[in-house]
Amino acid sequence: MTPFSFEWQWHIDYFIFMGFLYLALGVIVCGLAVAWIKTWLDMHEEDKEETSPPEIPYRSGYSRY
Repeated sequence: MTPFSFEWQWHIDYFIFMGFLYLALGVIVCGLAVAWIKTWLDMHEEDKEETSPPEIPYRSGYSRY
């Protein structure tokens, strides 16, 4: 229901309901936009030299077990 729909009535409860609806939709859209922009920027960064992760010390004792 929007102000352009036929059943719209200018009451405070409609403003509150629609305000929260548009607020929730705005938060979702902003979150998706930020995620998309960050992903796009990370994809287009120059490839950095990949290093292998450091060896975990307790894995060296697996052969004893």
